[in-house]
Amino acid sequence: MLVRNFMVTDVVTLSPDQTCHEALQAFQRHKVRRAPVVQNNKLVGIVSERDLLRVMPGTCAQASTIAGEAGMDLPVRDIMRTKVITLSPSDHLKQAASIMLTHQIGGVPVVQGGQLKGIITESDIFKAFYGILTSTQGWIILFEEPAELADAQHDYVKLCLEHGCRVHTVLKYPTATGSTMYYLCVAGAGVDSFVRKLWAMSNQVVLVE
Repeated sequence: MLVRNFMVTDVVTLSPDQTCHEALQAFQRHKVRRAPVVQNNKLVGIVSERDLLRVMPGTCAQASTIAGEAGMDLPVRDIMRTKVITLSPSDHLKQAASIMLTHQIGGVPVVQGGQLKGIITESDIFKAFYGILTSTQGWIILFEEPAELADAQHDYVKLCLEHGCRVHTVLKYPTATGSTMYYLCVAGAGVDSFVRKLWAMSNQVVLVE
C-alpha cells in the first residue's frame, strides 16, 4: 500500500506572492484546509487554515468577507512554513500515517525529484483503511486475545486455513490492558468451527457477522 495509490494528484497550490485573503478564498472554493506553496515548480512551503487563523480577523467565515483587514493583505510567504515534511510516491501508507500522528499534521505533500506530485491527507488514509475493511465479501470476526496468550504467538491465519477458511484481511492492535484485538475478514465453510476454536483457546469473540 503505497502513497502513490492514495494521494491526491490534482493539488490546490499557492504562490508565495498571493495574499492571505486570496489563500483563504482558494481554501473555501476548493474545500481544502491546507495548500503547498510552489515557486518555479518547486515546493517552497505550506500554508494551513490554522496558519491563516493566526493573522486574520475573526473566524474563517468572517474573514472571507473582510479583505484588507490587518493580516489579510500579508503575502503568503510571510506566514508559510518553509520546513516542510514530505513523502515520496513510493513511501508506504504506514509511514504517512506515522508522520501525521507524530507531528500532529493533517496532510503531507508528496515530492519526487524536487517536483510536487501530490498531497496525502488524513482523509485519504481514512478512505484507504475503510477500503481495506469493506473491500471483500465474507465474514467479519472481531476477537480479543488475552494478555496471557500473547507469549504463545498463535498464528491465527494458519488456524483459519486449517478450518477451511480463506483469509482476506487481518488487522490487530494492542489494548491498554495488554490484550490484543484482532479483526479478520474470512470466507469459507469452516467459519463456525474456527470461531469455536477461538473460544476454546480462551479468546473473547466480540463480533461475528
